[in-house]
Amino acid sequence: MDLKQQRCIVVLANERVGYVTLEKLIMNGYDIRAVFTSHPDRKAKIADFIDFSSLKKKYSHIPFHYILSPREPLVVEKIQSYSPDIILAISWSQILPREIIFYPRLGTIGVHYSLLPERRGGAPLIWALIDGNEKTGLTLFYYDEGIDTGDIIDQIEIQIKYKDTVKTLLKKIEKKLPALVLKNLDSILAKTNRRIMQDGSKATYTSARTPKDGEINWSMPVEKIYDFIRAQTSPYPCAFSRIIDKQGNTKKLIIPEALVKDGKLIIKGSIEDFE
Repeated sequence: MDLKQQRCIVVLANERVGYVTLEKLIMNGYDIRAVFTSHPDRKAKIADFIDFSSLKKKYSHIPFHYILSPREPLVVEKIQSYSPDIILAISWSQILPREIIFYPRLGTIGVHYSLLPERRGGAPLIWALIDGNEKTGLTLFYYDEGIDTGDIIDQIEIQIKYKDTVKTLLKKIEKKLPALVLKNLDSILAKTNRRIMQDGSKATYTSARTPKDGEINWSMPVEKIYDFIRAQTSPYPCAFSRIIDKQGNTKKLIIPEALVKDGKLIIKGSIEDFE
């Protein structure tokens, strides 16, 4: 029996990327002892939310738990009850308590959507597009008590093309992340993987965003407005602008698409009431 059947893995996963990665792990014969995913009541807080019920039905031998917070004492107790050798967190934005992070003897492993130590923190994909970057990446790393500060296991670059949006970047990650995890998991379970301490002097940070941060500043150059719009396409709340209708009411112009042609910005959008 190889290590994939000898080492107990507990997975915390959200979003389509987490769904796909989890299924790849199961299909490759790893001992997934339990899965924790966000309760549907948190759907509004998870951009690319997907219900894991079909996986739960397909792999009925694996317990699935729907939770509101990993900091709840009962959740911590339940995770510990599986005695995991390792915890794997995919597309998990909530901060994990130390009672979870340091419980597995092989540690807790996560993925960040940047080339750490660059762009630690929230919404790294959105900020990469807003800033007009030509590349981003995926970093597989060990959790510690900091925010995206743990030792690096492996990284890959992802090119950002001019026509990429946050949606197309998520599609690229959906294809590349499972392979990155599978490439490294056996060595992690055998404790033969590399661990590279992050150079804090090279760290940069991005901040979390809320829907209200999507309001467009029309005084920006055309190219910056284009970057701002493509950074916030579906499944995220789209960029928007305030407009005044003929009756003098303030409305919201939702702009999910844009392009630049002959130096001019061309947009597609729809008008909604402010909530």
